Amino acid sequence: MKKGMSNKRTGIILIIIGFLFIINNFRIFDLGGSLWKLSPLLLVWWGFHLLRKRGKHTRAEGDFQVFGDTSTTTSSPFIKHSSAFGDISVKIENEEFSGGNISSVFGKISLDLQDIGRIGSYGQLDLHSVFGDISIRLPAHLAFEIDGSTLFGSITTPNGSKVGGSYRSPECDGSDRILRLKPSLVFGDMEIVR
Repeated sequence: MKKGMSNKRTGIILIIIGFLFIINNFRIFDLGGSLWKLSPLLLVWWGFHLLRKRGKHTRAEGDFQVFGDTSTTTSSPFIKHSSAFGDISVKIENEEFSGGNISSVFGKISLDLQDIGRIGSYGQLDLHSVFGDISIRLPAHLAFEIDGSTLFGSITTPNGSKVGGSYRSPECDGSDRILRLKPSLVFGDMEIVR
């Protein structure tokens, strides 16, 4: 694993741990024992330091943005974006979509996949959001399934029903190409619309 990618993941984990300690200090829930009251700030600072040190990297590795919004239209069948303290908005203008990975901490993720006609060989889209919502627009004919997890959030399907973490669209029956959505949400909601 590349050192820069390791620093990014470590930074995000430290920020999450720091905020969990802060929530514990406000007695929203108890993590056990008495914690040093200012220790969470050290973890949050360390996480921000690692993220800022990482900065923005090349397009070949995907986009990573700190303290700023990302809005892009792409014809690539594979997407990869990460953001801290900023929104991510991506529109895919390609007949085939193969999936990718999008992560956000304190920001909204908006995906417009309405122009895709078929799912490529990989077909999995990993979505990670902490303190932010995810909105995905899909074409009416597209078969998709959800296999994810939420903590203090919900997932809403195109018909308006809320699901716990697993769902298969009616189009999945008889389809060999299915878009697999793998969301991981902490303090955020995901909505899929057609």
